[in-house]
Amino acid sequence: MRLSNRTIYGLRAIVDLAYHGSDEPVQVREIAERGKIPNRFLEQIFQQLKKAEIVASKRGPGGGYFLVARVEDLSLARIFEALEDLPESPEVAQAAEKGDAIDGAAQIADAVCREVVERMVEVLAEITVADLVERGEELGLPRQCYEGFVYVI
Repeated sequence: MRLSNRTIYGLRAIVDLAYHGSDEPVQVREIAERGKIPNRFLEQIFQQLKKAEIVASKRGPGGGYFLVARVEDLSLARIFEALEDLPESPEVAQAAEKGDAIDGAAQIADAVCREVVERMVEVLAEITVADLVERGEELGLPRQCYEGFVYVI
């Protein structure tokens, strides 16, 4: 199974917001630079994440995107669902829909495929963005939070 670039980049962007973002919105340009993501593609991804109510945006100076979902509650499964379908076994689903009878060996293989997919979905549901932020902290990755402007006269 391959993850699409949309899902990989979307996950990078969410983790970036959670790890580097403070209470202030973060501009797409900054996230794109840190995550090595094409800016225009990232804008499309953020529109999907906004529609799924994972992020929100603020316009104007100091604008950008910010998380509206709590990182402790935001699972990888929810992010994957927002960007593409969760993994499934299409051959099994198509055979069941058509009512095709399949032999014993195919039934065994199909059952194993269903089990693998179910476990993958379980793992995606168990891992939260907070878990990924914690991993970054354990690795000692520096944070690039917005500090605001300091004016000295």
